[in-house]
Amino acid sequence: MELDTFKRSWGTARREGVEHGGYSREALNRIIERNTSSLGKLREKSAFLNQFGGWNAALLVLLAVGYVVWQYHLGLGGSALAGKLSLAAVLVGFALFSNWTYRRQAEIFSENADASSREALRRTLAAFKNYYRFANSVYLVVSPLAFYAVFEVHSFGLSFATISLASAALTGCSFLLRYWYYRAVFFSRIKDMESNLLELEDGPGFEATPNDGG
Repeated sequence: MELDTFKRSWGTARREGVEHGGYSREALNRIIERNTSSLGKLREKSAFLNQFGGWNAALLVLLAVGYVVWQYHLGLGGSALAGKLSLAAVLVGFALFSNWTYRRQAEIFSENADASSREALRRTLAAFKNYYRFANSVYLVVSPLAFYAVFEVHSFGLSFATISLASAALTGCSFLLRYWYYRAVFFSRIKDMESNLLELEDGPGFEATPNDGG
């Protein structure tokens, strides 16, 4: 959702809190501004990753399909071509899943535009946590397969054990890089949003709005 829309969604909650003797208007404004800032930065970073991920996925699909077509053009056929097709299918599947993860992350910080303030925070935070756990779990499974496919496609002549070990090592490195990136860019702002939610829930006299599930 747009930031102006997000601010408007807090309007009812803000009036309700002042009316019932909870937060002052100034205190609620500070919470709103902090949350708007965090959400805006998360949306901006996610939009960039979504665009980058789309380009990267398209490139990987083109390379995988182009490689198989080129091998067929060179006269490769039978079981050998079938093997190359299976490896290319693994890479295409990995590219499509990666593209979905970036697109889904961008959606998380843009949906729930019609929810009340606390409910929007709850849904956004819960959706991001579920997404992050699911995406990492799948990456730990599909990344070794993708790295293995890359080694096999290029026919480096390495043994199965060597390729498997290299694929596991590269998966570990990529997982750590992903974690460090999210820790530096996303986690601190997610914690800020969690703190904002706790302030709203713990505020004396602050009651749920009609659309708020809290």
